[in-house]
Amino acid sequence: MNTINKIIILSILFFFIIEGVKSQDTTGVEKTKLQRKDITYPNIIKINTLALAFNNISLIYEGGIMPRISAGIGIGYKYAGLEPKLFRVNDSRIGADIGQIKGFSITPEVRYYIKTCNPSLLEGFYAGLYLRYTRYSSEVKFGYEPVDKPVEFYTSDVALNEYGVGIQLGYQLMIKERFSIDFLFFGPRFSSYHLGYEFDQAPSQEFLDDLSEHFNEIVDRFGFDYDVDIKPEGNSKASTTFSFANTRFGISFGYAF
Repeated sequence: MNTINKIIILSILFFFIIEGVKSQDTTGVEKTKLQRKDITYPNIIKINTLALAFNNISLIYEGGIMPRISAGIGIGYKYAGLEPKLFRVNDSRIGADIGQIKGFSITPEVRYYIKTCNPSLLEGFYAGLYLRYTRYSSEVKFGYEPVDKPVEFYTSDVALNEYGVGIQLGYQLMIKERFSIDFLFFGPRFSSYHLGYEFDQAPSQEFLDDLSEHFNEIVDRFGFDYDVDIKPEGNSKASTTFSFANTRFGISFGYAF
């Protein structure tokens, strides 16, 4: 399944989630509009301050559908970043020099405010569903030392695409009805990943096999027994798909209008 088809499927799924939420408390469009008017400031623009520590600018829009129910979308841009130390493998025949990691993420979501003292505000403890699409890319320089053979060198453009769905719990505090502090403290998700390589020359099968083992060692650190198999595609490309659990969290400051 290609990227466009996956995005379409995620968009359709999110549409039905929103429609299902709407149908719980209203039976017609006019009633929905009337209830939205009951929210004092139904729109909030926020920035996730924790994401800035990871060289990521994350902006979030939340719009009230009706009291206690909202839908929104987050857009993140990673402008720089290095390989996390957790992804490094010692005692491997493969050496990897990873360049700056850049990319973006799109996160549509729906929320239900479980309990609020003032239903005219998007405030209090909330539970919700969210979808996630992420694309990160970088350039990697490999040095490979096969047994009893000359050292091989490869340079590759690497792209990682994520398609995920998750749940979230948090608390949003409104200050003077206009300013928000959003504490997202629990947001696990399950994702499907596609990892693609485009090398400067055709890689050997032995290198791809050892690269798969290299990657499996990283996955095993997270407690997942998943067999990553990087397969060649044409003369200079290779790819693999795998599933993985991830999480979302943050502290966002916003302005309501």
